[in-house]
Amino acid sequence: MNLTRVLQPYVCCLGNPVAGNPTQFVMYRAARACGVDWRFFTSQVEVDQFEVAFRGVQALGLSGTAFFEPFQAKAMDLLDSVTESAMCLGGVNVARLDGKSWLGDNTLGVAIANCIEPFLESIIEPATSESATGEPAPTILIVGERKIADAIRLANPEMAKRIVLVHVGEPIRIDPLAPRESWELSSLDEFSEKGLRMDCLICQDIPSTALSRQIATLTWSASASCLVLAGSTEKQLRSWRDILRTQNLKQIESVELMSHQSAADFYFWTGVVPSIELIRDSLEEYMQW
Repeated sequence: MNLTRVLQPYVCCLGNPVAGNPTQFVMYRAARACGVDWRFFTSQVEVDQFEVAFRGVQALGLSGTAFFEPFQAKAMDLLDSVTESAMCLGGVNVARLDGKSWLGDNTLGVAIANCIEPFLESIIEPATSESATGEPAPTILIVGERKIADAIRLANPEMAKRIVLVHVGEPIRIDPLAPRESWELSSLDEFSEKGLRMDCLICQDIPSTALSRQIATLTWSASASCLVLAGSTEKQLRSWRDILRTQNLKQIESVELMSHQSAADFYFWTGVVPSIELIRDSLEEYMQW
């Protein structure tokens, strides 16, 4: 009897707290729809018991793990290898057993790239406008840390050519002789001075009132969109949404990013691409409970 056809791949989702996390529900739906015989379950683990819990996952022969906070950085040291994206972002959100070793990855960069691509105008085409220096004008403004820009560059090298990074609040040390695929500027003022235009804005956190007003004065394309990575309540986003409406900008809802990251996670474990529509519907159904 060939038991390899009887044993089912299991993925354990580890976090603290885990109440309200939709991963198990969404992955179960995706597995059933894709016809793959995978199972998912969620476990709340005490912070000081995380290593014991993960070693248990390995000892039981599970096929993969999802890491929720506060364990994404801690998991880096317990895996045999991690991807460049995980190294860039400083944590892993998924891991799988490859042969006899465990590989960790962080799918945020892939999720962001896949999430914003439908909202951009011909993102993989060469930019049609040029800056004062004659270089193609980037169309994606990232306000936040360099690691977000680097994760997107790793996920989509073509998109890297369209990125301009502004690290607000801390000057960026730029080596003028270093090769660059995208722009790094020291302020939003410099963005305006170069006559750049944006198709998409990615903010690591909700912009402050002052920063929001400054962003609103920049030049946007007619179909401009924006994505805020920080998990926030509607009340916290209200003032930001008011500015978006004033400038006729399109807010990319957080469920879109969650959908694309869930799809990337599922593919990492199973090698099967799930329907984004199915993932989104499952997330929306879960969050309405």
